[in-house]
Amino acid sequence: MKRKDEGRGGRGFCRFRILLGILVLGMGLLFPGMQECRAMEPEWVYANPETGYRVLVEDNAGLLTQEELRMLAGAMEGITEYGNAAFVTVDSNDDSTESFARRYFRERFGTDSGTVFVIDMEQRNIWIHSDGRIYEAVTTAYANTVTDNVYRYAVKGDYYGCAAEAFREILALLKGQEIAQPMKYISNAFLAVILALLANYGLVICLTRLRKPGTEALLSHIHRKFEFEKPEAVHTHQTKIYDPVSDGGSSGSSGSSGGGSSSGGGGSSGGGGGHSF
Repeated sequence: MKRKDEGRGGRGFCRFRILLGILVLGMGLLFPGMQECRAMEPEWVYANPETGYRVLVEDNAGLLTQEELRMLAGAMEGITEYGNAAFVTVDSNDDSTESFARRYFRERFGTDSGTVFVIDMEQRNIWIHSDGRIYEAVTTAYANTVTDNVYRYAVKGDYYGCAAEAFREILALLKGQEIAQPMKYISNAFLAVILALLANYGLVICLTRLRKPGTEALLSHIHRKFEFEKPEAVHTHQTKIYDPVSDGGSSGSSGSSGGGSSSGGGGSSGGGGGHSF
C-alpha cells in the first residue's frame, strides 16, 4: 500500500514538472521580446573613471544591431575626455528634432559638457546638440558641417555608419583637427565668382560712363526768356480786431516728468545643427 502511494506521488510530481515546462514555453511564445526588451534599456552605458563623463546609447527606433551598438559605444568613449556623449534614435516625435535633442540633453546631462547625436525617423532628420566645453569646439557651424557630411549614410539606410562617422568627426574637432567642409568650400567659390562679376561690372561702368557737363556748359544751352506784366491790386475784404490793454498778468509753468523701463534678456546655453535625409 505504501509503495502504491509513493508511485502516485511520483507521477504527480512529474505532471507538475510537465505543466511548469508548458507554462514557461507558453510565456516564451507569448512574450518573445522580453529578453530583447531588457537589453534595450539604456544600452552600453560607459563612465570614464578619470573624468566621470558618460556614454549613453538609446536605440529606441531599433536601427542598429546589438553588435553595432557595442562598436558605436566604444567609438564614443574618446569623447568622454571632454564631456558626455549620447546617441539616441526615435521613431515617434511630435516636436522638432532640435527641440527633442535639446530636451533630451537637459534631461540626461543637465548643464554638463556633452554632445548628443539624434536620428529622428519621424521627422527624417539628424541633429547634433552640444553644450559646455564640447560646444566651444563643436559649434553650431561645425554641427551643421558634420551633419552635412554624414546625412548621406542615413539616406542609404546605413545608420551605424552615419552615427559612427558623426562621432569620429566630433572627436576630431575636440582634438583640434580639421574635418572636411565641402559645403564651405563650394560657398566660398560661389562667393568669389559673384564678387569677381560685381568687380568687373563696376569697372566696365566706370570706364564707359559719359562725362557729366559742367555748370557753364549747362547754362550756355539754356533758352532764356523774361516777360514782365503790370501788377494789379484787388480789394477783397476787411476785418476789425479788438485788442484791450491788460493791467497785469500772471505767468505759470507746468512741468512733465517721464520714466523709462529697462528690460533684460536671457538665452539658453548650447546649440547645434542638423540635416534632413
